[in-house]
Amino acid sequence: MSILESHSPSVSSDTPSRTSAPTGTQEGAATLVVRDPEHARLLLNARTRAHLAPFLGEACSVSEVARATGVKANTVLRRVQRFVRAGLLEVVEERPRRGRPIRTYRAVAEVFFVPFEASAAADLDAALAEREAPVARVLRRSVVRARREAIGTWGTRIYRDGRGQVQVHMAVRPEADVAPLDPDGPAVLSAWREGVTLDYVDAKALQRELVALLEKYEGKRGGQRYVLHLGLAPVATEVAS
Repeated sequence: MSILESHSPSVSSDTPSRTSAPTGTQEGAATLVVRDPEHARLLLNARTRAHLAPFLGEACSVSEVARATGVKANTVLRRVQRFVRAGLLEVVEERPRRGRPIRTYRAVAEVFFVPFEASAAADLDAALAEREAPVARVLRRSVVRARREAIGTWGTRIYRDGRGQVQVHMAVRPEADVAPLDPDGPAVLSAWREGVTLDYVDAKALQRELVALLEKYEGKRGGQRYVLHLGLAPVATEVAS
């Protein structure tokens, strides 16, 4: 999904605004530009964003979300009330029943856009780090757990390979690296390469291949949840050393 930066410059700095839907969203869907720092924090924080997620593009009651997530209904209700006060959720239906009707809630927009200036990040580097930190932590802990269960503890093996490149690899013994593709080992991979040298054409080809692999496998519905990270960037001169 892409976000088109076509928002009116006349929008108030503290009032969310609705614009036409960006490319990749359903026709006619509303986009909400969130400029209030407190409301932006709710959307940028991974934990609170997860609380809003069941209502994004869907209308749900508190009890429906509670059943689906295993969270107590009173807890879900407190979260819902917080989002309603922030103007991010709204009541879209009241289902009649004995006593008080059942309210269903939905996010007030199909797409939320938080401009950088509404975040608390010092710069774009910090903003990206903050956004990626929760998933990076899950990946790191999951890799450690899976490998510890498979091989126990390990050390680090540092050496120059046959191509003349210095390698820093996980190893159980001084003479051998851990074999990541061991048929009986866990489906785990954590590989970083900072010395890859490519022409632009090859780098773009690699980018396309990585995206194609991601799209191929993220559409599957297997029995085990995995966390996956892909990254590629030309090394900037100021960060190369």
